[in-house]
Amino acid sequence: MATYYVIARVDGTRQVGPDRQTVDLADALARGITHFIQIPELDDDERSTDPYGLLVHPEPAQAGLGIADDMTLTLGVDGAFRLFQLQAVPAPDHFTPSSAVGSQAIVTREFLAVAEVPAWWAYGPHGRHVLGLIYALGGLKREELDAIGRRIDGAGLNFAKVKFDALSVADRFIAGSGRTGAARLARGYARAATYGTWDRDSALGHAASLAGDIAHVMSVGDLVPEVTLDSLTAWLAPQLSELHPAGEGPDYVAVPQQDGADESADENA
Repeated sequence: MATYYVIARVDGTRQVGPDRQTVDLADALARGITHFIQIPELDDDERSTDPYGLLVHPEPAQAGLGIADDMTLTLGVDGAFRLFQLQAVPAPDHFTPSSAVGSQAIVTREFLAVAEVPAWWAYGPHGRHVLGLIYALGGLKREELDAIGRRIDGAGLNFAKVKFDALSVADRFIAGSGRTGAARLARGYARAATYGTWDRDSALGHAASLAGDIAHVMSVGDLVPEVTLDSLTAWLAPQLSELHPAGEGPDYVAVPQQDGADESADENA
């Protein structure tokens, strides 16, 4: 079976299929046995054209597709989710996912949950930096975010040129690296980090837009020229003069070893 990744809520659950069946990935991992998604028996006129099963992706940076957009975050605005690694069997019936989902995604009704990996992997190899940005934005006060927004608003076309130049560079790398899911997820949760202090009559909308743009570019921060990312993060100063990476665990796509794996290897040597 091939290895895939899927995002779940903080309680480890994920809804699948047209009838929103709940799959508990955390429980499946704890039990350590293959999970089979139950397909309801329906009459032909009651069956949905949508594929029935769990949609999974071969790379963590693709797993955010279909989860979040700029304003609607189905996992919660606090940016908290879990990421599971599965060995999955593709569903037998033919299905070609739409471009919004990703051409490499598969639908599975049979999987073995083999590991829980760091959630920041879903933001891509540069995910620790994205998570650090989200934490930093969430710690800003209303007046600080408002000051950032007013600074952008006052800059007018000067800021617009910087923004679109940076986004055009990032979009090329996002498309080339297949990190569309990571970029969408990063943008959505970075914007959401500003919502706790939202005021319709303030300049916070500009600050939220900048937050999303920075996270979007940061999802390929390991690929774009450093000056591209710096051109946007500079607009956060002095309210945020430094950004630090956050998040623990092994490096991106490094499969965590199970307990006792090292000991077994030593014994077999």
